[in-house]
Amino acid sequence: MRRFAVLLAVLCLPAALAAGPAGAAECPNAALRVGPSAVLPGCRAYEMVSPVEKSDGNVSSTMSVHAAPSGNAVSFGSTASFAGSPASPLGGTYIARRGSNWATEAVDPPQFNHSGLLIRGTPVSSPDLRFSFGVSSMALTPGAQEGGSNLYLRDNATGSRTLLAATSGTLLALETSGAGGGSFLGASADWSHVLIGSREALPVSPSEPAPAAGQENLYDLTGGTAHLVNVLPGETVDPAGAHIGANNTPYRHLISEDGSRTYFQVGGFGAGPLYLREDDTTTTPISVSQNGAEAGQEKPAEFGVATPDGSIVYFTSFSELIEGAGSNALYRYDVPAEELTAVIASPPAGEAGVRGVLGASRDGSYVYFTSGAALAEGATPASGGVNFYVSHDGTIKWIAQSEPASTEYSFPQQWSVSPDGKVFGVASESALTAEDVLSPACPTDPYLNNQPEHCIDTYAYEYDANQLKCVSCKWGVGPTGISEWLPGRGFSELGGQGTRESGMGDEFPHAALDNGTVFFDTPNSLSSRDVNGVGDVYAWREGTSELVSTGRGEQPSTFGDSTPDGSDVFFLTKQQLVKQDTDESTDVYDDRELGGLASQWPPEAEPPCKGEGCRGASSSPPAGLPQGAATVAGKTAPRSCTAIRAKAKKASRQARQLGKRARRSAKRNGADAQSRRLHRKATTARKRAHRIHQKAATCGRKG
Repeated sequence: MRRFAVLLAVLCLPAALAAGPAGAAECPNAALRVGPSAVLPGCRAYEMVSPVEKSDGNVSSTMSVHAAPSGNAVSFGSTASFAGSPASPLGGTYIARRGSNWATEAVDPPQFNHSGLLIRGTPVSSPDLRFSFGVSSMALTPGAQEGGSNLYLRDNATGSRTLLAATSGTLLALETSGAGGGSFLGASADWSHVLIGSREALPVSPSEPAPAAGQENLYDLTGGTAHLVNVLPGETVDPAGAHIGANNTPYRHLISEDGSRTYFQVGGFGAGPLYLREDDTTTTPISVSQNGAEAGQEKPAEFGVATPDGSIVYFTSFSELIEGAGSNALYRYDVPAEELTAVIASPPAGEAGVRGVLGASRDGSYVYFTSGAALAEGATPASGGVNFYVSHDGTIKWIAQSEPASTEYSFPQQWSVSPDGKVFGVASESALTAEDVLSPACPTDPYLNNQPEHCIDTYAYEYDANQLKCVSCKWGVGPTGISEWLPGRGFSELGGQGTRESGMGDEFPHAALDNGTVFFDTPNSLSSRDVNGVGDVYAWREGTSELVSTGRGEQPSTFGDSTPDGSDVFFLTKQQLVKQDTDESTDVYDDRELGGLASQWPPEAEPPCKGEGCRGASSSPPAGLPQGAATVAGKTAPRSCTAIRAKAKKASRQARQLGKRARRSAKRNGADAQSRRLHRKATTARKRAHRIHQKAATCGRKG
């Protein structure tokens, strides 16, 4: 009873605070804007998305949250099996749908390994969450192979499954489950075409050539049949197989929305030409030289990004395909016009070319990329760092340059391009603007033995204003007594870009929107309501950073995903923001315009007893705590804290080892493909170690 009373007091505390720009009386959902929702602006209110009962587990913070455009459906992962999941008791993948309350269902296919233990992959869902793609060793439909690798498409409206492909071996299942990076590469808008890459030779039509033996091949799974994609002109297959291109660029669109166009390369990185297979036909490659004596020759290339309809593609090539483009230039190919152009017309002689393609707008008119060369006004040659650029209608604009001491020599830490191409969100360990001041409070990890480095900050670039702003930096009154930019205090992340798992195709959380919003997580207090000193979720728009989470919990909150218009913002938190949330587990919440659900604010229960009979202490843990938890000074101290601290040390050791490998590789080979891959792995491992250390530091405390 006492715990319930304290919970109500915590929930009702923010109601006494001043409301945001839209007062409670002005909102049609005023009756539901209670508790922590009372201070939200714009008639917004919190809703609990994940279920109350989670079998003593949490919503996973290492798997991406994926929101449907309507905001009425969300997918997420877990650290325990619940909601009737037939897969592993150690986790699962779920879809929650909004009605009178949010209802959750599991989408993992049931599966067993040879020991009889449950195992799981990571199902990937369509953008509207209508379909989910997963793997099982169990024969769940006619034609599937028991004990083999069976790829299924689940219709989430009916729960029925369709077999996409089946093999007797286990390689395809391991690839699809994430070992080796995941096989899912993309799908058409209606998911009638699913694109995968695999070293397993899938059975194809007798009229098609056989896949390259023992090599990576690309397959279009449609109509219950696997169709080989990497077929060359003349209906032949390169024995080196296919190359799928870099997998860290959001929304690459290897396959078009209607499924008619698919891009592929042959061989490994930079080994072979770039091809387009359209309507089951491959003609000449796209990367054909137009330069002098080499005109007409097929040249190696690296796929960058394509528009959703596949009509425009950006790629790089070490060969000078157009005279004056230079080495490793960025090219644009217009498919309907059959026109190849160089984005960089005449780079300075002797300077490095393009190092990475970051993204493009839906119509292909904007493209963001990195280069070591000085290609626009304000830029200087990047020695050890890299310049960030955007090109639009033949004009290149310089955005910023990373510091030589950073490891960002090809890509920033995280990035996201809005669909219209006018907003670019980026996270960097370099100080990209003058307002970003190195903080003496920036933590270093004693387990990594690293030198003090700048904490990661987040930035928003607006094309029309041609301005880059540090959105996680804090403006306030400094030691001098005057207003100034104050140093940041910890690692900030571009919303959702640091938690994406491999094998998820090119779908990324929506961190940069067409309306100018950029979402990010930061421990910096950018609002007077942010008083907890740990990570919170913010939305930057129109020059100001606005809290999405409460800024009051002892545990950090993190961004999950947003609808394209920003009307729903999903985030993860351990705070209890509605009355029905009575545990201390991580949950998914929706910060929703005109939101709030009456079902999540049930009437207060009658007290079980009155008077003297209610007195007396109990040695049992409070209701809702897991078995084995103890209470110390009013706080929980689960036995798992020791395990979390051990896990944190192990994660730090792994990050340190990967960092050493990346530095050695970069020293020996420069910014080659392997060095970049090692760098990305080291960065991911370091951030993972930091997150686990944060959990270890706060383990046992209420959030």
